[in-house]
Amino acid sequence: MKLRTVQYYVSQKKKELYKEQTKARLPLYHPPGEAQVDFGHFSFINNSGDMVDALKLTMSFPYSNQSYCQIFGGENQQCLLQGMRNIFEHIGKVPSRIVFDNLSSAVAHVGKGHERTLTKGFERFMVHYGFEAAFCNSAAGWEKGNVENKVGYERRNMFVPVPTILDFNTFNQSLFDACEKDAKREHYIKKMSIETLFQEDIQEMLPRNEIPYEIFILEPRKTDNYAKVTFDNNLYSTSPKYAKEEVYIKASSDKVWILNNCYEVIMEHPRLYGKGKESMNWLPYIDLMSKRPAAIKYTEFYQQLPDNWQKYLGNQNAEGKRKGLTSLYTMLQKHDMRTAEEALAFAISNGVKDADSVLAAYRTLTSGVQQMQPMQLERNIIQMPSYAVDNNKYDTLFGKEVSAL
Repeated sequence: MKLRTVQYYVSQKKKELYKEQTKARLPLYHPPGEAQVDFGHFSFINNSGDMVDALKLTMSFPYSNQSYCQIFGGENQQCLLQGMRNIFEHIGKVPSRIVFDNLSSAVAHVGKGHERTLTKGFERFMVHYGFEAAFCNSAAGWEKGNVENKVGYERRNMFVPVPTILDFNTFNQSLFDACEKDAKREHYIKKMSIETLFQEDIQEMLPRNEIPYEIFILEPRKTDNYAKVTFDNNLYSTSPKYAKEEVYIKASSDKVWILNNCYEVIMEHPRLYGKGKESMNWLPYIDLMSKRPAAIKYTEFYQQLPDNWQKYLGNQNAEGKRKGLTSLYTMLQKHDMRTAEEALAFAISNGVKDADSVLAAYRTLTSGVQQMQPMQLERNIIQMPSYAVDNNKYDTLFGKEVSAL
């Protein structure tokens, strides 16, 4: 009981002693050429029509109140560095000093005071571009209040209503235009346009290293019995011949490459964000199954095929399965499984089911040539009278004798 009384007394005294200090914060001076960086969440509608969450990286320049943002699937180190590199390349300069919070993609360990142990990837990036990195105290987001405000401002003004985003790279380019359009307004204090003040920022920045910094992570992995490999809680396919083999994962912010032991690319995938997702490239598996068609119905590959292809191949004999898989392999070399589904459905709707006809249907759909529509006849077309053929006249004629001339 005595210990609790002492603890309560000390707690109350601390509040009294530091009360005056915590009432207000000192206004900070922001010299030109410096920046602040932070991530923020936003929502968008993807190409399936679903609303999903993603991350937005914002870099703000407190002196001018200019900012730029870029969107990514996550907030890992590759997303952080790629977003910064995109902005450096767009403005053609590098801020002399950039303030961050203690995000794990940049800080490996938070020490006493301002001591920080940086991650190797972030440290190499910082040295490459030559900027100074500063980190806020723990739980002290107000130390980079300009970018905190900008994250919310951009979300309210550039992501409302909820945008439909089919390609992140294309949308990121449009965000540069939106940010520069926004900079034409007047600064909230200095009574000058933001874009004019930003030119003073530019003058104090560092020249940009013209050598592009390649941003990726490289990690060893081992494939499973189906030649799939797990990375960042998601599955990626390789090729059947690499089942139970050692491979390497090379990942950027938006792509994943599977490399063999000679660092040659086996397969390329879009990078997945979330958990339990799978990116499957069918080509190597289809090529293998076309050589072993009898076993296809008992493979995981068959179970993951679209319904119409499962039904189609299931009704074929061994030779039909082989030809069907060969046609499917041809289609997927240039197009995705959705196109193959459409080609099969188109062939069946026209009353043909053999593999050559399915392939012909695929080429019709993807050739870019406009399909001929059935001829539509007008209702008021002239109706010709019917004519009954009577061959008896010819019989009578041939039955007569022909007189000699």
